[in-house]
Amino acid sequence: MKITSIRLERLAVPLKHPYHLSQEYGIFSLATPVLVIMETDEGITGIGECDPWPLFTGDSAESVMTVLEHHLAPMLIGADPTNINELHRRMDAAIRNQHLAKSALDMAAYDIWGKWSGMPVHQLLGGKRRDTIRCMWSIGGSTPEESAAEVLEAKALGYDGCMIKIGGPNWKLDAARTRAVREAVGKDYPLIVDANQGWDLDTARRYGREIRDCGILFFEQPLQSWDVEGMASLRRCLDMPLSADEGVATLQDAMRLIKAEAVDIFSIKVTKNGGIRPAKAICEYAAAHGIQVFFNSMIEEGITQAASLQIGATCKNIVNTIGHAYFSPNRLEKDISDFHTHIHVAEGFVDVPDGPGLGITPDWDAIAGYRVETRTVTEPYKA
Repeated sequence: MKITSIRLERLAVPLKHPYHLSQEYGIFSLATPVLVIMETDEGITGIGECDPWPLFTGDSAESVMTVLEHHLAPMLIGADPTNINELHRRMDAAIRNQHLAKSALDMAAYDIWGKWSGMPVHQLLGGKRRDTIRCMWSIGGSTPEESAAEVLEAKALGYDGCMIKIGGPNWKLDAARTRAVREAVGKDYPLIVDANQGWDLDTARRYGREIRDCGILFFEQPLQSWDVEGMASLRRCLDMPLSADEGVATLQDAMRLIKAEAVDIFSIKVTKNGGIRPAKAICEYAAAHGIQVFFNSMIEEGITQAASLQIGATCKNIVNTIGHAYFSPNRLEKDISDFHTHIHVAEGFVDVPDGPGLGITPDWDAIAGYRVETRTVTEPYKA
């Protein structure tokens, strides 16, 4: 089987409500997913998605389209989509880094491999360990009263825990928000906090000590992604597990963080990590070193969410004290697939699709409605 064409779709999907993040990221109101539709000479089609976010990864939808059209997609025309190792070799030979662009091609290839073999991706990865994964919610910045009300609403709906976005210019306000949420939902409702690189070491330390009695399960990425030493120092002085998100994009990042004893948890985002194959490698490396993994989201549509869920179903070391971030399509105006049908909010879980490949069906009408541009690559790379 050979890849014959790769169609690229750039979309713009509004959020239902603006999402107030840290002072590093500001307000997020429009998702800009890029889709890959991979065709083969056997008539099997695979689909992948990446989720550019310039302030998070340095990638924009426009830059991802350029990398895909001119560097990556031509390298895969004529290749066997079921040989994932060879696809990654070709992509890495074409351009360094560019994990988001590579992730969409990786997902589409896995989708084809699963459809060709009649198996879900989780079976290609060794088999699922669970049929469902608990699902949480997250809230952005607001007043203490608004934060408490929003988390109470998430609890009433059935979400199994909540992430509170912090990292704003006033750490004392974020501490007050955290305390207000804990007092509103009671001592047993799972809560985590995420500063999205918003603070320096001193501010993160002050915040952590202020809310040490709030029963926070873990504190995600308080410092800049490159500050491994700072994360290690913070971990030593706070009696609270730390999670790396922006700081763990690659397997090499994971190795550095573990060597420095800087974190307890890795936040996995399949599009940030370069696709299913590299994300799974990080998960397995983490398991070998006693690190748990938390499946997070970059305001993703259902295609990326499905790919992430296929990995999550296979990992033995997933966080089990709170749900995972498989709610993302519920934050967007509309899902561009049927992934949302697998989210059972009232029961607080998402079920793992067992259909071939990623196990979901694209909504082509929705994709057309959010389309900004389309490009198609059919010719192989020529030196």
